[in-house]
Amino acid sequence: MLKKVGWTSAVVALTLLLSACSGGNNAGNSSSGEGAGGSNAEKPYEIVYAYPTFDNVPADIQLVQNEINKITKEKINVTVKLLPISNSAFTNQINLMMSSGEKLDMLAMLGNYSTQVTRGVLYPIGDIMEDNAQGIIDALGEDYYNATKVGGVSYGVPSIRDLAQNFGFVMRKDLVDKYNIDLAGVKSFEGFDQAFKTLKENEPDMVSATNLAGGTILGTYRTFDPLGNELGVLLNSGLDDLNVVNWFETEEYAGMIRKLRDWYQAGYILKDAATNPESNHAIVKSGKGAGYFSQMKPGFDAQESRMTGHPMVSVETVAPVAKTDTVTNVAIGVAAKSENPAKTLQFLNLMYTDKEIVNLIDWGIEGKHYVKMEGQDNMIQYPDGITGDNVGYKNYGWMHGNQFLSYVFEGDEPDVYVNMDSFNKSAAKSKALGFSFNGDPVKNEIAASNAVLQQYKGVLESGSVDVDKVLPEFIKKLKDSGIDKIIAEKQSQLNEWAASNGA
Repeated sequence: MLKKVGWTSAVVALTLLLSACSGGNNAGNSSSGEGAGGSNAEKPYEIVYAYPTFDNVPADIQLVQNEINKITKEKINVTVKLLPISNSAFTNQINLMMSSGEKLDMLAMLGNYSTQVTRGVLYPIGDIMEDNAQGIIDALGEDYYNATKVGGVSYGVPSIRDLAQNFGFVMRKDLVDKYNIDLAGVKSFEGFDQAFKTLKENEPDMVSATNLAGGTILGTYRTFDPLGNELGVLLNSGLDDLNVVNWFETEEYAGMIRKLRDWYQAGYILKDAATNPESNHAIVKSGKGAGYFSQMKPGFDAQESRMTGHPMVSVETVAPVAKTDTVTNVAIGVAAKSENPAKTLQFLNLMYTDKEIVNLIDWGIEGKHYVKMEGQDNMIQYPDGITGDNVGYKNYGWMHGNQFLSYVFEGDEPDVYVNMDSFNKSAAKSKALGFSFNGDPVKNEIAASNAVLQQYKGVLESGSVDVDKVLPEFIKKLKDSGIDKIIAEKQSQLNEWAASNGA
């Protein structure tokens, strides 16, 4: 997710909801649409594409749609209506659109792909992919495409971005240089003691490590495959075996939260970590923090340098691994009630194969919303007088189709997408890549266990409580809530999946 623009959330769906539009072809029409653009016999099919946003509706969204539709009408005889909805309201709004019959053809999902499949929100596009969107399969590769399959059928496709995850720590470069901190020599989570000690001695008013807003460092540092949630995981990122265990009972988890407790008592991490609402970036930008644990990817240092306002340098302590969660946490699917899934899928295919479409969706109109940098055909910047605050259109390249076809914005590494492609292809793969857990048989136990997680994880994973006292209490309440039953169900489903997939 390369470009994370810090926009303020705003509920925008009600101003954008569309009245139902008549469909052209029926849902079973899987014609390619090639050559259909110039025909007057068939009315273009309008596709409503809903996606989460973290800002107001861009002022120039209609201008961008017009440019997109010039291309899509010619190529596949469709038009597109972009429907950004505030991320905080997105799930509820999609539920309302589905239940009310409001027109919806396609939607982007952040972290809830398997839930949407279970709820019947998505059309089984795997049944018509080869006829309408072979380009998506070719762009993703078979392993990453197959990771979206549920019961052998795909209901959505991931955006092409960082499809694996590695983890580590990122710190202000000026501090690393000033105090000769051997950051590159740290090889594990527990290995930061000396670096943090040096910072504390020289910068007593600054914490060494900030945390995810709301209170947990481990929320951005994982050494396991969560299999859809943390209620039953595979250790070592799923690289060793398919044995589902209770992460919170492991020696590894206990060791990590004991280390966090030590850092908390030494003043290396925030005293109000469990409740502090500030982001990592804001804390480092203000001078109150030196760095933070994080998921990483190619181009990460440049990205974080922009976000914090300080040159940043990182060290990897967990090597990249692709898991079902890392692949499907940003996915796009066709709505189950779309009047024309085939045409919708043909448009989705363009989002993975057509560079002009990708850059219109990501950046807007050349000359108005961006310009190419001198001598850099694939690098862009804002036009004179335009900034991120007043530009008429902006979007999230990591969310919409094939980011590797997107222009690279000023400040990022020119080869960032080339490097990210290599990162994806070279990453290790969890033995459970492609497995999606269906929590319906244990939904009551999941709800009860999630309530326990909410009560305990923040305080344990911020170092602010006595581990010897609170960890046993946490584990007991998880067991009382039914975590063992969840793990048994997850293991049963995983065993069945493995037998069917030769894993």
